[in-house]
Amino acid sequence: MKILKKLLKSKIAFSAVIASLILMLLSVAAGVVVYGYVMGWIGGATGTSSGQKGELQFDSIYANATSGVIKIYVRNVGSKDLLLSKIYVDGTQKANATVISDAGVSITIQSVAYLQVSYAMTVSHSYEVKVTCKDGTTVSQSVQAG
Repeated sequence: MKILKKLLKSKIAFSAVIASLILMLLSVAAGVVVYGYVMGWIGGATGTSSGQKGELQFDSIYANATSGVIKIYVRNVGSKDLLLSKIYVDGTQKANATVISDAGVSITIQSVAYLQVSYAMTVSHSYEVKVTCKDGTTVSQSVQAG
């Protein structure tokens, strides 16, 4: 019983220095959280159309080894119009039979462009096809020659 009374009467607590450090640490952590939230909100609220990214996807791609032709249908699924610029097959730039001029081929949002490339292929071999745009947007996929 004496020990219990002694514990209840003692007033041991954190020192003032430790308490101050803990409070400063909590305020800095709260500040970091608020800063992260506000900067994320401001970044989303001030986004401009020039910051939009292009995005392409292949709707269809077919490689015919007999005729030596790769037929590509590519769709603009991004949020801005794109200019197709180059086609690569296995890392080698190829001319588009449907003609991509130096100015590029415009592909509007949600539209599809048809591209055709001549390339000597072997049946059942896979070839990496990559389509690039003037702004750096790219899409690539492997296709097996049939």
